[in-house]
Amino acid sequence: MSLEQVKATVEEALMQFGITPEQARNNEAGQWTVFRNHLEIYLDAWNLGTEQQALFYFQAEDQPVFQVICPFCTVPADRYEEFLEELLDVNIPLYKVSLAVRKEGGVVCVKYRSMAQNLSVAEVMEALDAVGYYSEFFSEVFANEYGVKLLERQDS
Repeated sequence: MSLEQVKATVEEALMQFGITPEQARNNEAGQWTVFRNHLEIYLDAWNLGTEQQALFYFQAEDQPVFQVICPFCTVPADRYEEFLEELLDVNIPLYKVSLAVRKEGGVVCVKYRSMAQNLSVAEVMEALDAVGYYSEFFSEVFANEYGVKLLERQDS
């Protein structure tokens, strides 16, 4: 599957959700933004290239990659180590997604990433649902447990 086919698959899935590709497309090709309640969810498709971006796929030169990511809260100022330990614990049972922390800005996100040579509309829809669901769920959990600041969508 080419990168162009991956992009077409993503846009077909967006239409299944009632989102027109034109509404979701960002300025850069292969990037889309969708909204779920207070959340911004980003979808990306790109070719892995020759750099070693994913060690497991060290021979996957020029293969398409698909990602869905949702930054949903900041890391807490207090109980930081406890929070990070909980993130590691929580990651174990998660299905198809993981929690991650970006050092830059101290942002917590839910992400899904896969090689996309056989990407289907159903997989895009499942990834978007899973990332949205877990982002909403952990927004509530972490706000109650750690008093984190929730990130708000920027289109309002």
